[in-house]
Amino acid sequence: MKSSAGFLKPFLVMSGLGLLGVLALIPLMEASIEQASRLPGAPALSRAALALLLLGQPAVILLFTVALGVALTEKAGLTSLILRHLRGDPLGPAAKGWGSTLALAILFASSVALADLILRGAFPAAFERVPRLDEVTLAGRLLGLLYGGITEELMMRFGLMTLLLWLGLRLTGGRGRSMLTWTAVLLTALIFAAGHLGAAAPMMQADDHILLVRTLALNGILGLLFGGLYACRSLEHAMLAHMASHVVFWIATPLLVALGF
Repeated sequence: MKSSAGFLKPFLVMSGLGLLGVLALIPLMEASIEQASRLPGAPALSRAALALLLLGQPAVILLFTVALGVALTEKAGLTSLILRHLRGDPLGPAAKGWGSTLALAILFASSVALADLILRGAFPAAFERVPRLDEVTLAGRLLGLLYGGITEELMMRFGLMTLLLWLGLRLTGGRGRSMLTWTAVLLTALIFAAGHLGAAAPMMQADDHILLVRTLALNGILGLLFGGLYACRSLEHAMLAHMASHVVFWIATPLLVALGF
């Protein structure tokens, strides 16, 4: 943190971007309230209070993780082009390579879409209540682009992964940086994948392990891609790949089905 100004402006700008994703939750709030109210042990709250809780929780997490990222990203040797620009620093080589990032996103997301269809064909009963990756409403697509592509990346990569790497470097005195970086990538990918279990839980049966494995494995693979891009290029490359992955799901899935998968 170079100065209070070097912290506050990036914090406000990046928090504002992340809050766009939180606001994208609003069109889906009715369904989220219904789901939350049916959970075992759900608190007896009014719908307005539940809505405030469902919006407030990710907003608070976002603000905390953005603060971590703004304070620690450069200390951890990681890069955010937005952060560099707002601090008046040169963008460097991380401002290039967008085409290869898109190519990686297309490759990984197409593989995930194919794996999802193969699992659906092998275990049809487990997927009876699970919509296909392209069966997404307009509000859901907006959520995927804004909340997934921006807010989740600020939380998981910019905040959590940065913190894990910074702690590792502090504890080891900077030794073994490569191993520490990929350990942070892996741990963050696992947590990122586990974070998607909440959305999958209502569709799972008590003894259903297929959806559990599918949710962890497929989201974990994508988490490795996003984390690797943050580590090797910049946060914005991870954001681009995350947003592009959703678009690939919507395009590649019906094409793969048309091809017989």
